Amino acid sequence: MKRALYNTKKSRPRPGRRPHLPPGMGMALLGALLLPGMAMAAAVESPVTLYADQVQGLGSGHWTATGHVEVLYGDRRIYADTVRYDQTRDEITADGHVRMISPGLETDAPRATIHLQANEGVIVHPRYLLEAQQGHGHAESGRELSKDHYQLNEACYTTCHGQKPAWQLRSSQINLNQNDNYVSTRNTTLDVFGLPVFWMPYLSFPLKRHSGFLAPSVGSSTVNGFYLGIPYYFDIARNLDDTLTVNYFTKRGVMLQNEFRYLEPNYSGKLYLDLLPSDQLTHRNVWAISWQHNQNLGDGFSFNADYNHVSYKNFLSDFGGAAGFGSSFVGGIGNAPYISSSGGLYYNDAHISAGATLQGYQELAPGGAAPYSQLPRLFADGYWRVGRNGYFDWHSSFNYFSASTGPTGQRLDLTPTLGWRFSRGWGFLEPRARLYYSHYQIQHNAPYARAVNRTLPSLSLKGGLNFVRYGSNGSTALLQPLFKYTYIPLQSQSNIPIFDASQPYQDFPMIFEDNSLYTGADRINAANQVALGLRGTWLTPSGRQLWQAAVGQIRYFNHRQINLAGDIVPQNQQSNYFLEGQYAPLPDINLIANSQTNALWSHLERLNLRAQWLPGPQRVINLDYRFTRGFVDQTGISGAWPIYQRWQALASYQYDVTDRKPLEELVGIGYDGGCWAAHMMVYHQILLGGQSNNAVYLEIVLRGLTSLGNASNALLSQYVPGASMEF
Repeated sequence: MKRALYNTKKSRPRPGRRPHLPPGMGMALLGALLLPGMAMAAAVESPVTLYADQVQGLGSGHWTATGHVEVLYGDRRIYADTVRYDQTRDEITADGHVRMISPGLETDAPRATIHLQANEGVIVHPRYLLEAQQGHGHAESGRELSKDHYQLNEACYTTCHGQKPAWQLRSSQINLNQNDNYVSTRNTTLDVFGLPVFWMPYLSFPLKRHSGFLAPSVGSSTVNGFYLGIPYYFDIARNLDDTLTVNYFTKRGVMLQNEFRYLEPNYSGKLYLDLLPSDQLTHRNVWAISWQHNQNLGDGFSFNADYNHVSYKNFLSDFGGAAGFGSSFVGGIGNAPYISSSGGLYYNDAHISAGATLQGYQELAPGGAAPYSQLPRLFADGYWRVGRNGYFDWHSSFNYFSASTGPTGQRLDLTPTLGWRFSRGWGFLEPRARLYYSHYQIQHNAPYARAVNRTLPSLSLKGGLNFVRYGSNGSTALLQPLFKYTYIPLQSQSNIPIFDASQPYQDFPMIFEDNSLYTGADRINAANQVALGLRGTWLTPSGRQLWQAAVGQIRYFNHRQINLAGDIVPQNQQSNYFLEGQYAPLPDINLIANSQTNALWSHLERLNLRAQWLPGPQRVINLDYRFTRGFVDQTGISGAWPIYQRWQALASYQYDVTDRKPLEELVGIGYDGGCWAAHMMVYHQILLGGQSNNAVYLEIVLRGLTSLGNASNALLSQYVPGASMEF
């Protein structure tokens, strides 16, 4: 299991017992520690303290202490029934219920022999405990080779308890070096429930971050076949590490995967590099690179980079789970139509936000059109208060849009806004004036002119009322009628290419935007309209939101509008109705809905529903339905639930109602055995182009030792919202 990028503190030893001493014993101890000839103080550099019921032979160089003996020297303690000391050999021999405590390690044995100054010793039939890891075991014999460095012969190690631990390592030799926090074993067998399942001639694992082999990863998929990955972890420094993995796929070949991480006070990042030479499926070299970097430059300046590139379109679906690239791409692993790369220099203070960025895309979907690259995008935004209630808002940007086909060019956007907001407890009123100015310089410009200018003013007045009712039981109800009148003159924009304009996902908040029909700056809709909305909220006496709902519509006084192509087209007198709601009848039940109906309420244009039940840790059930007329008609169910004692089951099923076929299927089961845990998932997904992929994810965690398999929590959170396996 890969270690986190930080240093772990050493645990402190537990305090030992100090038995009551007989009368006069304190003087005997003082003499033993101070009289000339007593080797206890001279034999070691650290002071030595002895407690016992009886001591014989004081001053002779050969003494014997009996009865509740406690010896303290340096950061160590020894407890025993009897302790003998030989000055000539600088040797302590402890017999009977011997317990030795040193930082992080506690050992019990019937007999032990220790050389104080040399920090060496021999222990018979020891039982040991590593406090930080709760790892423990026993051995036929043990030796202390030097300070905090031990060798155990014919030994076992586990973090489980009981007569028959769920797992344990049986080794002919275990070397425990607390100086570098490392454990290595030789001739080792892994026993699971008493049955030997795996033999290793050599095994090593760190007690803290340390270079060495990590647990292998295993799995299987339709595309790649069975795979086995063997990672090696390089602990370069406390803020630098690197993991190199050799991954063998039976249907693809050998892939080298490397992950480099760095962490500094002012910057951090990680770099993934993957290479599969002579891929047996594509018959070419397969590779991928991903680099994320964030840096604080000081004085309000910062820099970030996020670069991603793959050698072929199905890399994420084939190797995304194994390559460490995660699922942050549009559409998730296997369904991303494109991946993006960006980088920029930014400045922020109380009033100004500015930056210079680069944004590029790699298309993955067959025939899919990725957005235009912006090489570069320069922007400067500002916000200032004017008087008591006024404000001035400034947005400006310069973009250079690049693509392999179609028109390319530059665009300068200036959008100043002057507004005033009057607000009281009963409501608010906000008039605002805005100017949209854009200048285009277009290359590969047919059928567009080389230079195009567009100037459009916008005037708006937004307001609302607050009606509050307090219930006798302490509940609160809030009802808010809202309106916004907007005027933007109608202007054909078919002479302007589409660089970043699109029709947004429209919902209730969008109807109160000036440019409510489009995103980007290439299209500014006409407006002589009023948006009307009603929003309500109910709070319980404890302050929990019981329900929230909203409904709204735009009424148009202008009967013409521009479409996405920029042409002037007829427009209805009113928009669709937009609705959203959330209802939580109980703290662990949440019902969420948003929809869009046509203006006559005769049919749905869009509907998204989710019912989620979260009754407790590791318990969740989700019911989903997604509908967009002409595009999506899907339903799904997902959940995770403890089924028996320490067992947990999880599943996700997504179904395409239109095509009458499943889109995604995931079934998993997990077990938490305390000192170990296991989790297996079987997964089916429809990929780009209609192909499908079946995969098996297996994760086994031996707490206090390592993990075996794929980290699957990221996959769980994506396909079973609210679920996790607490390893």
